[in-house]
Amino acid sequence: MTRSIAPVLVLLLLSSFLVAQTDVRDNADLMVSVRTNDERSIEAPIQVELIAPRGPVATAHITGSEPAQFRVISGTSYRVKVSGLGFEAVTTPYFEINPLEQLHTETVHVKLESQKPAGESSPGSSTISVSELNIPSKASAEMSKGLQVYSKGDMEKAAAHFEKAIAEYPRYARAYDMLGAIAIKRSNRTKARELFSKSIQADATFLPAYVDLARMDVQDQDYAGSESLLQKAIAVNPSMLDAVALLATTEFANKEYDKALADAQRTHALPNHQQFAEVHIMAGKVLGMQNHPGAAMLQYQLFLIEKPDSPEAESVRNALASLKAEQHP
Repeated sequence: MTRSIAPVLVLLLLSSFLVAQTDVRDNADLMVSVRTNDERSIEAPIQVELIAPRGPVATAHITGSEPAQFRVISGTSYRVKVSGLGFEAVTTPYFEINPLEQLHTETVHVKLESQKPAGESSPGSSTISVSELNIPSKASAEMSKGLQVYSKGDMEKAAAHFEKAIAEYPRYARAYDMLGAIAIKRSNRTKARELFSKSIQADATFLPAYVDLARMDVQDQDYAGSESLLQKAIAVNPSMLDAVALLATTEFANKEYDKALADAQRTHALPNHQQFAEVHIMAGKVLGMQNHPGAAMLQYQLFLIEKPDSPEAESVRNALASLKAEQHP
């Protein structure tokens, strides 16, 4: 599931490059619901991938009736790919976000597969959070309602729904995590840290809470704590893209440049890595400091390929031009 507090601290740690912001007036909210062909919700982890004509944009993980949420650009066409355990993956045709829309909704219908033997999963499937395998319908409904009002900015109503979800299902790790996100928005970091920790206590396999706590540790310059949390998440799911990207960022901030470079490369090797293209800026800076200008230029070029329309693109082009001038005075 995608939240408005995206786990990309690369943008903060590379401030010499990353200063411009996207004009929110041209943005819209996209809500994607996944249902079976007979209009039932799917009580299992689902991956929803948002794809623009130039390639993948973002990925959300949801369960049950809760919608996947994305922030998109008005007047642009997108499609979504939905995959998970127990149903056939499907990719929709392109649909357009009308320039006048502030909220666009899509429902994707999927076909259930025949039941697989216990413990069997599809190659490359996501790690399943234990607490999200058997969510009671009332708790799931409260989560869905909470996410809908959360997306509209009503934190008070959202928090009330998430608290009701916990009352119905005390192991609802995602509900604690969402309450932590609200605490962050309210600048109550102490409460946020407590709620993210409760999320892990409720379900030690709910990996997003590890990333949320690790992000707070980076902001507090507790790099050892951040690395420990991220390594625990990655040990469970080595393909957890946001965890690997944040680990590279943490290592860069802690001046562990060789580790940061290795994990930036790991990030690039994972599916949908384009949403964390900023790691190439970090890798370019490391390679430049290590006197490898050719390799640094390649990293900047990769960033421009993956995010050519990024607000940071102009700064990266300037850095690339400077390196080329030094190579050919």
